[in-house]
Amino acid sequence: MGPRRVACETHNSTMAQNDDAHARRQAVIDRMLAEALHPVGEVRLPSHDALADDMRKAVDQLLAKAEAQRMRRLTYEDLEEALPPRDVTSEDLEAIFWILSEHGIAIEDGDTA
Repeated sequence: MGPRRVACETHNSTMAQNDDAHARRQAVIDRMLAEALHPVGEVRLPSHDALADDMRKAVDQLLAKAEAQRMRRLTYEDLEEALPPRDVTSEDLEAIFWILSEHGIAIEDGDTA
């Protein structure tokens, strides 16, 4: 076997390894793209209409307060005042925070002034 043939076989072997690495990278990229477009655990966004009546009233009260104050933020104290006098689930709180953020309103520590 001559030096030229060895060099050619080495080059072909290197190209095959590069192709394998490229194929593996492309498979990872394709999987990530598919997961981004169609998440496994389809996240359902909270809806104002899907909330219980007392939670809808709390959201409406918070939105009205933010509008009346012409503020894009409220305090945790405002949130506590608006919540119904029952145990509020983490899902309820998550829905409230989501809906408020959709309206551009944040809940922060301290005074809104």
